[in-house]
Amino acid sequence: MDGSPAVLLLAVAIVAFCAGLVVTWWISAKTAKGKLRSAREQASAIITLAEKESSALRAEALKKARSELDHERAEFNAQRTTLEKEQAQLEQDKQRSRAKNDRQRKKLNNRNRRLTKRQKLLGDAAEAIALLQAESETINRQAETLRASADELVQQASQRIDGLDAKEHRLNSLIDDRIKKLEVIAGLTQDQALQHLREEIVEKAREEAALELLEIRDEKQRTAKHEAQKIVLTTMQRLVRDEVDSNSVSVVPVPSEGIKGRIIGREGRNLRAFETAAHVDLLIDDTPGAVVISSFDPYRREIARIALSNLIRDGRIHPASVEQFVSKAQKAVEEEIQEIGERTVLELRLRGMKKGLTSIVGKMKYRTSYGQSLLSHSVQVARLCSLMAAEMGLDARMARRAGLLHDIGKVLQESDDQPHALVGMEYCKRFKEHEQICNAVGSHHDEIEMTTLYAPIVQVCDAISGARPGARHIRREEYLERLRDMEGIAKSFEGVGLAYAIQGGRELRVIVQQNKISDKRTHELAEDISLRIQNELTYPGQVNVTVIREVRGQATAR
Repeated sequence: MDGSPAVLLLAVAIVAFCAGLVVTWWISAKTAKGKLRSAREQASAIITLAEKESSALRAEALKKARSELDHERAEFNAQRTTLEKEQAQLEQDKQRSRAKNDRQRKKLNNRNRRLTKRQKLLGDAAEAIALLQAESETINRQAETLRASADELVQQASQRIDGLDAKEHRLNSLIDDRIKKLEVIAGLTQDQALQHLREEIVEKAREEAALELLEIRDEKQRTAKHEAQKIVLTTMQRLVRDEVDSNSVSVVPVPSEGIKGRIIGREGRNLRAFETAAHVDLLIDDTPGAVVISSFDPYRREIARIALSNLIRDGRIHPASVEQFVSKAQKAVEEEIQEIGERTVLELRLRGMKKGLTSIVGKMKYRTSYGQSLLSHSVQVARLCSLMAAEMGLDARMARRAGLLHDIGKVLQESDDQPHALVGMEYCKRFKEHEQICNAVGSHHDEIEMTTLYAPIVQVCDAISGARPGARHIRREEYLERLRDMEGIAKSFEGVGLAYAIQGGRELRVIVQQNKISDKRTHELAEDISLRIQNELTYPGQVNVTVIREVRGQATAR
């Protein structure tokens, strides 16, 4: 019985332990279920959150990928556009290069043709020189023949003169015999008889000598004239050429060398009086058989030529007559100038031109520009302007008038302070010429702005007339040297990069370095260059100096 409580307690303990295990298991199971439920809820929430985040990340990644794709596509399009542009540029460069090669090939062909032509011309020139040398030898032989003929004629004349001396000796003997007879027969005094016989014999001798000399002179003139004509014609056939000479002298023939002494006068009084009255220089004894008048003014030179010719013809050469003949010659030249002006205006069919302008037109005959006659140049410009205006449907008469008057400032210009175009424009305004004509005259060298269509017509026709081969006498070397000097003066200034003389040396383009020359300095530089050109160079008209300062920005799209 003693062991029953223990067993009972053991059983109770076991039962309690089992019950505790069951309760513990149930509590644990319940707790585990709650945790499992909570874990499942957390897992579901995490999964939901992860799905949301993955969706957002997927959308952001897709957006970023699309953006990068668009950017790559834009860069690809830009590169393709650049490549297409470069390809087009390369094609253009290729075409330009091909065109340049074609031009160079044409230039080479033209140069070869010119060289061939020049070689042919040189060959022709060599043949012409050989022919000229042969002709010169022929002329020399003819000259020797003429000289021999002249010597022979002189010898014959000497022989005839000796014969005349013998006749004179016989006549003297006859005179002596007649004197004796007259003294015996007539009872005259010796002086009276001698005077009578002297007059008779001298008159007869004069007649015979005059006949002999006239025969000799006629024979020499016929022979010399025939040979001279032959030589002159042969030379003209060989050496015919057309060129313009810058003439600054006139030659006045004198009948004998004794006239030169009379022109000089005692202690040079006549010479000084003539040079003072005519404002020219006389060169005497430099040219045999002639007096040379030297002056750069053709108007004064013509007056001096007429006055000196009239003085020589009159024979009364002294200071008072010099002034009188110079005054008469000046009046004659002025009348000729007026007549030339009226005839020119009439030939060009220009009506209503004032007498003052007509006189200036006539005075153009005695003015030159680079060896070219100013009147011929102005008439030619007038005709060219008429043709061009007619082609353009403008007033041909007004164009002719502007062309004829465009260079009258060169006749009126007394100093270089004002361009001749502006001087001519003011003179036209003074005589109430049309406003369009005044503008054409004043702007044909770009001194003022062109406001009418006649102005460029006059400018173009002036250039055409002046640019004709042979129209103006200026050596190519002098022209190129003047252009080089202009460019050299511009390049001597600090900061100047390039300099180009254009428009036949009437404009100088100067390109400066923008990092060394400011905008304000460009105007000062233009003034400095123009002053140096004006002080150091000699040139016709005027030179416009243009200074260019350029800033460029450059970038490349890749």
